Amino acid sequence: MSQGKGKAAELPPLTNTLDKAKSPYLLQHKNNPVAWQEWKPEVIARAKAEDKMIFLSVGYSACHWCHVLAHESFEDDFVAKMMNKYFINIKVDREERPDVDRVYMNYLQTHITNTDNSPLSSLTPGLAPVFAGTYFPKGRFLSLLDKIHELWTEDKERVIENSQNVLEQLRDMQDVGSSSPADLADLAAETPHKVYAHLLKGYDKKNGGFSKRGPKFPSTSQNLVLLSRYAAYYASSSDAKKKEEARQAAEMGARLLRALWEGGIRDWVGSGLARYSVDQYFRVPHFEKMLYDQGQVAQSALEFSVLPNLPDSNSQKICRDLAADILEYTARDLRSPDGGFYSAEDADSGESLEHPEKHIEGGFYVWEKAEFDDVLGPEDAPIAGYFWAVKASGNVDPSTDIQGELKGKNTLYQAHPYEAVADKFGVSVDQVKEVIARAIPKLRAQRDKTRPRPHLDDKILTGWNGLMISALALGSVILPTEQYPIAAKCAGLASEAVAFIKSNLYDANTGKLARSWREGKGPIGQADDYAFFIKGLLDLYEVTGKEEHLLFAIKLQDTLDADFYDKEQGGYFASAPDPHILIRLRDNQDGAEPAASSVTAHNLLRLSSYASINAERYQEHAASTYRSNADMLKRAPYAFATTVAALLDNEQGYREYIITGSPDDEFVKEARRIIIASTYIPNKVVMSIDPASPPLGLAEQNPVIQSLVEEIQRKPESRPSVRVCENGACHLPVLDLSEVKKMVLNA
Repeated sequence: MSQGKGKAAELPPLTNTLDKAKSPYLLQHKNNPVAWQEWKPEVIARAKAEDKMIFLSVGYSACHWCHVLAHESFEDDFVAKMMNKYFINIKVDREERPDVDRVYMNYLQTHITNTDNSPLSSLTPGLAPVFAGTYFPKGRFLSLLDKIHELWTEDKERVIENSQNVLEQLRDMQDVGSSSPADLADLAAETPHKVYAHLLKGYDKKNGGFSKRGPKFPSTSQNLVLLSRYAAYYASSSDAKKKEEARQAAEMGARLLRALWEGGIRDWVGSGLARYSVDQYFRVPHFEKMLYDQGQVAQSALEFSVLPNLPDSNSQKICRDLAADILEYTARDLRSPDGGFYSAEDADSGESLEHPEKHIEGGFYVWEKAEFDDVLGPEDAPIAGYFWAVKASGNVDPSTDIQGELKGKNTLYQAHPYEAVADKFGVSVDQVKEVIARAIPKLRAQRDKTRPRPHLDDKILTGWNGLMISALALGSVILPTEQYPIAAKCAGLASEAVAFIKSNLYDANTGKLARSWREGKGPIGQADDYAFFIKGLLDLYEVTGKEEHLLFAIKLQDTLDADFYDKEQGGYFASAPDPHILIRLRDNQDGAEPAASSVTAHNLLRLSSYASINAERYQEHAASTYRSNADMLKRAPYAFATTVAALLDNEQGYREYIITGSPDDEFVKEARRIIIASTYIPNKVVMSIDPASPPLGLAEQNPVIQSLVEEIQRKPESRPSVRVCENGACHLPVLDLSEVKKMVLNA
């Protein structure tokens, strides 16, 4: 209670210091009259010295409502004067410091409201939360500031006591010691069907997705990751009910991917996906484009494209087209010259080149009919306009346009099948497709020439790059290069991203990752940085056979285990140790991104096969992750869908494919493609032995590989081969590609 007593120290007034920040989000606020500070120990110490409350504003650069709040309140001199007088004001980029965001978002969601919007929080000088909210109009915001200050000055002791009670409640929520013992076999047997049934209940067959109303997010970690496995594992089940559920799982996932491909959530003109749709039809996007969405959706689309039970012949092409579209966008618009991938493009942009200061949401992406018709001309505009539902009055439902910025504007979405458009205009389907193919580059050229591009958040995040590396790795093998030119570039792009992270965000002396890079290293890495990047390394190893990626993943898993594993209760903390993070949260539920712990569970299962000398430790850590979530897995497994997918993989057991031969040998290339791209096998690991440069580092970690390497060194094999190994024993090598395909498809 001592922090509430005594006279506050006299210190010079603070000024806005965000001009020294590296985060694009913080730099957006460097000219605010609010005396913003970064989250630093000396700033927190200043709050204690002055005995002032902290006003914490968390956001990210592509956040539309963050811009609205800033314009209404943080750019206002009167509001700023009150904030500077009453508070120490701290700005945090939640993408750089998710550990800070997580604590106060957890408070906001459990004590105030359930929201995904970034929090505004008032904290005691000791960082305990007092109040939290999201967006407030200026008048209400001023009243709240005044009321919070009044409580602090007139009833400080009670405020501090209540905030400490809140902290204890949050800590108690993290205690898993009371969880009932869990039989992992029971969890694996029960939870996948529960998640499937939950998704089936919410399935919107007409519009795609898993809600009958907007907003709708792709959220692949909550749906497609599990559905792809359900469809694959039970596709050939002798149980008729299971086989039908597998077919339904494939249909639900493919329908969502088709909705993303056809909808306005996809940028038809410039490629890539917006973060979510504000309506139930996937027509009106919230226009920001996030790297993490591009990586996850592209990977899921690629995995679905090789399912054996897709609902129709066109589904595979849509999945491939969607993945290629995303990968092309990311490589063109989000890639840094040094090989890393940037984080996001903003939802807002300048209204025009003449008025770039007037920002509107979606300004870069939407069209007035007159401009649309003028660009495409009298022959193509009617056909393309009908295809995309372009209207003189605009095609955006006013109920989805809260601020009225899209009145008279059109988003582009496929409103009619190609066949219906062809019938209406008396042309062939191929001619309609040619019109659309001609229209896209014309519209792109007009857009690029006449409109200010949205702000680019050019920080490079380790974890999100990991997600994109996984997608690129799969794309390099699954996409046919003759149809999709991006396929030939994917492995190189992924390798260059790995090289960037290794050179700029990894400390070889400590074995630790940094979270971000922009004009230098950012904060320390979090659990998701390790988990997502390790997964990317494992995926890239499987498609290239380059041992260095696997060995790097093993080394990073050692760091993740040392710094984030909870030795007392099992499972993994989400945040790194930090004296100013009052609670190390677990954050095991999947959301817009998968939880670090769920991806780690998958990684550990794969690493148990790769580095089998550590299999016992890896498997125990994975099992402890399930046990620490046991109560919630039983009650609400759909909130942990990616963890449930790991349970399903574990129940099925892993098959190891060992390819022996030169990486340049056509047999080796085709065998790898068959194993990865002929059908979806979630529970596989692929290892490679090049006789001319044997994987000696892997051999030290894997007795089977060591034995094979020694055998090859004694007696070189005359032909490349594929072996299947299970439980430490290998079958005879297969030397014929047709036999490799039979072996894979009949597994």
